[in-house]
Amino acid sequence: MIALAKGDPNAVGGLYEVYGERIYRYTYRMLGNQMDAEDATAETFLRVLKRSGELRADGAFRTWLFRIARNLCIDKMRQQKLLELPPDARYSGTEDRTALKVTVQQALGELPLEYREPLILCDLEDNSAKDAAETLGISVPALKSRLYRGRRALREKLGGSMEKIT
Repeated sequence: MIALAKGDPNAVGGLYEVYGERIYRYTYRMLGNQMDAEDATAETFLRVLKRSGELRADGAFRTWLFRIARNLCIDKMRQQKLLELPPDARYSGTEDRTALKVTVQQALGELPLEYREPLILCDLEDNSAKDAAETLGISVPALKSRLYRGRRALREKLGGSMEKIT
């Protein structure tokens, strides 16, 4: 962190090793396709390097990093989406397991962003409510409300699909 704050470009490599996969999973779940997720992940770490001077010693790095990724995802969602056939190779495995992941990813993608983001940050990426609220720029009670509503909406969307798969 100190090396990054001093502008050492080699420090980003170490941070990528620690956070790269988590950021990729987050961007994939937000964007729903591999190519956009890879672009957003790479751009996240480029921005970390460019903005390393903004990093404060008392700030939460992970929250700052996820906020950068989130903003990039929102920008990408505003752009015209690229078509890609699901599921991609990362989710290979048994047929049922793959079908389940695709079903959940599609249902998650159909949720409003205000519900999707808290679910991804808290339930899939294991961020604390406090960190997720900071990333989203909302209060913890607002985050918990969105989580509750998002979980309920996701259950409703998955209702019949889950029974067919399991």
